[in-house]
Amino acid sequence: MECFYASNLDSSTRSLVLEGDESRHLRVLRCTVGDRILLSNGSGIRGVGIITAVERDRTHVVIERIEHFPAELPFILSVAIGLLAAQERMEWLLEKCTELGVHRIQPLCLEYSEIERLRRPERLQAKMIAALKQSQRSVLPILDQPKTLEEVLADADGAVVVCDPRGTAPEPPQGNCLIVVGAEGGFSPREEQMLEGVHCQRWSLGGFRLRSETAAIAAVSIVASAWQS
Repeated sequence: MECFYASNLDSSTRSLVLEGDESRHLRVLRCTVGDRILLSNGSGIRGVGIITAVERDRTHVVIERIEHFPAELPFILSVAIGLLAAQERMEWLLEKCTELGVHRIQPLCLEYSEIERLRRPERLQAKMIAALKQSQRSVLPILDQPKTLEEVLADADGAVVVCDPRGTAPEPPQGNCLIVVGAEGGFSPREEQMLEGVHCQRWSLGGFRLRSETAAIAAVSIVASAWQS
């Protein structure tokens, strides 16, 4: 079944109307009356619906059943990463984090960061919604506004994992996990001291030098696959 984003879906919904981009996407996929589709509200609820009518920019759907948090990780997996200067690399990171089960993505304003804010946030959100539909997830990750490393570490709840070529082999933690990846220039000496202060785990991800977004996805994959196995 194809999956569509319906933020207004909740436990009591019996029918709804898809409009705008979602209705147009449905027509592109040649879905028609009588077809079953998946609906995700991005907040943990996924439903199975049956198309009852297709209009120019509106599609009517009757809800057949509701599911709560299907196949989601049973703990909070977050990624904090230095802001990426290249927009396409940031978009790729958000897509893959969404597909792999991440709950929260926290851009970091680091001392070696080349930029200080998110660019085209509406496009970033659209990329995440597309990835949610592709992966048929029920949860859309939260994309936070950029913060400093100090702010993020102060709010950390659970294990803190730092991607570091000088680290040791990964040992996935049990429970909530925050994966921290530096800017393209790494962490400053002051930021390294902050990380030491929270007794973080430092993971080596192999013998090659990885881009920031590659390291983040490699670490996320290790944590997610450890739970699934």
